[in-house]
Amino acid sequence: MSIYTSRDPAARAAGELTLLLGGLASTMSAAHAAGKQAAEERKERRAAYRYATELVEARGRADDLGRVAMRAVRHVASLEAEVRRLRVALQQRQAHIDRQRGAA
Repeated sequence: MSIYTSRDPAARAAGELTLLLGGLASTMSAAHAAGKQAAEERKERRAAYRYATELVEARGRADDLGRVAMRAVRHVASLEAEVRRLRVALQQRQAHIDRQRGAA
């Protein structure tokens, strides 16, 4: 039955309009929910990408710091070797001074 064959065309038109608007509201609600879900997925992808890039940067910095640490260890080892050499030279000099004092 349509509004043209109904005894109460206004009520029939209102009913059809209600059904039409209900379908439209349902479609808009579904579109809104899909949009929110897509926005949330984009947000998660951006966060995952940001995490991945920060992880790569951190690994690069860790590699750099590892190289700096290795250079520092080598430098400390060379300084320790020089300290040992200077101590030996100082002991030899002190021994020479002691011998000179004993001879005089």
